Amino acid sequence: MKLFDVYPLFDINIVKGKGCHVWDDKGQEYLDLYGGHAVISIGHCHPHYVEMLTKQLNNLGFYSNSVINKLQVELAERLGKASGYEDYQFFLINSGAEANENA
Repeated sequence: MKLFDVYPLFDINIVKGKGCHVWDDKGQEYLDLYGGHAVISIGHCHPHYVEMLTKQLNNLGFYSNSVINKLQVELAERLGKASGYEDYQFFLINSGAEANENA
């Protein structure tokens, strides 16, 4: 089996990222200006991001939205306060398809 050919690929194999730079398998450094899906707006390998992800993954990587997850509740409360929309409801999803399915 091979990957589906969605669009032509550049002959660049990105193997590492740090801050706003990425490197290919030949050691060539690039300024990462990518603005598509799964963008890491805080930069690659940000120490706080890595620390928090590691901490969470050491406890639990993922679980269903069908059970109580206190981290999700805390996130909703914090986002409500930060945005000024505390009376709104919050639904955690990761794709447009899920948004449409649950609209």
